[in-house]
Amino acid sequence: MKLGYFKLILTMILFLALAGTSYAFDYTFHGKMWQTLGTTDNDISLPHSQKSGKTDFFSYNGALNDAGMKSTMYDVMSENDPAIFGLTKARLRFEGKTDDGLAKIVYGLEVGTYSWGDTKNTKFGLSGDGINQETRFAYAEVTMPVVGGKIRAGLQPTKINQWVWTETAPGLTYHHKYNGLKTMAGWYRGEDDKITNGGNNDYLVLKFDDKLTSSTTMGLFGIYANLDENQTSLDDIYDSDTYYIGLTGKFNQDAIFSNFDLIYQGGDIDFEDTAITDLDRSAWLGNLTVGFKVNDNFKVSGNILYVSGDDDPNDSDAKNFDAIDVDVKIGTIFFKDTILADCDRTISDAPYIMDKGLVNYAIQGDYQINAKNNLRMAVRYLTTAEDLEFKPNASDNELGYEFDLWYSYQLNKYVQLKLDAAYLVAGDGADHLAASDNYDGDDIYKLATGIKVSF
Repeated sequence: MKLGYFKLILTMILFLALAGTSYAFDYTFHGKMWQTLGTTDNDISLPHSQKSGKTDFFSYNGALNDAGMKSTMYDVMSENDPAIFGLTKARLRFEGKTDDGLAKIVYGLEVGTYSWGDTKNTKFGLSGDGINQETRFAYAEVTMPVVGGKIRAGLQPTKINQWVWTETAPGLTYHHKYNGLKTMAGWYRGEDDKITNGGNNDYLVLKFDDKLTSSTTMGLFGIYANLDENQTSLDDIYDSDTYYIGLTGKFNQDAIFSNFDLIYQGGDIDFEDTAITDLDRSAWLGNLTVGFKVNDNFKVSGNILYVSGDDDPNDSDAKNFDAIDVDVKIGTIFFKDTILADCDRTISDAPYIMDKGLVNYAIQGDYQINAKNNLRMAVRYLTTAEDLEFKPNASDNELGYEFDLWYSYQLNKYVQLKLDAAYLVAGDGADHLAASDNYDGDDIYKLATGIKVSF
């Protein structure tokens, strides 16, 4: 961090501390830091090849719009170089609240995950001192008089749904809780700077969650996105209207627990060039987990996840589900779960492979060995919902069998020691993601250990 930035932040902290003392303004600091070491036999499986927040997937005129996706996505299953890596990530969050609890401000800083020795842009190497800091939160929250509830304004967490939208966004939102009913309404703004004249991307959200009984919670949400001009990876200009309607539920009674999500995505994609056929979006996602508590320390569960994909790149239908901005937990090889996920070393953060969707069958176990030791395991079978067809004269959807293991040791209230291990037995569908290796998809392993400090 530059010395000038440090002085500025220190001055702000001292000012707020004095303000808190003089004007009954309470403040707290919270933070997290990850330090991780790991290894894999495939270094191309580490970069963020597919990012939901920067990619709008759909096929048209026989081609895929993959704007925002790194070209390495087509090579992630190739026989690539092994790697040993070190990673650092840190977050610091300041919260200031009036002593009557009616208003607060939240400001969060983040040093996103950087590889040890990275000197390209971030200068996370010898001598350090790189420009690698970003703003994660910057919002105010005020309790409304008379009507109750709270209004938030600024860069804030969304947390709409784990499969659709969980990351931060700037906007204005209203939150209210009455007995077991939680309601939320919001407007978020996203700017499109991909083309010269740009445009405003607006998102309207309604969300309800109701605790129907002591064991059952149901939820309903809707999102409408009016997306102004965008540019495809083939340089065609389009705009789109997209909406999501989702039903969610949780059940937990005695030894049985379960949760589900059922989400429909609709809308249209209109091209500026009238020679290009416009598209109708019609996609859906279904997720179901059912589990059993063997005893107080051990539970097992099964999961089925289906995410629709597009089966014909030449027709006028976009049948693939496309998330807004998420970090999904579907194992460690392709997706994001625990310390490698926290450090953003993953192939995809969204629940699909490009526009071909996903199917996940998993058996999971969670064993709280004692107060300090926890062990979690999973075996899963992964396919795409529609066949991958990048390998010449072939098509297949089987990504393979994945074996996951997670172990954590709670050193004290603030410190966790963590270990992740995963191995994928690649299926025939993985061949289509191995373009640089003559379409011969290899097995992949990942192993990481690290420390997570939270306060």
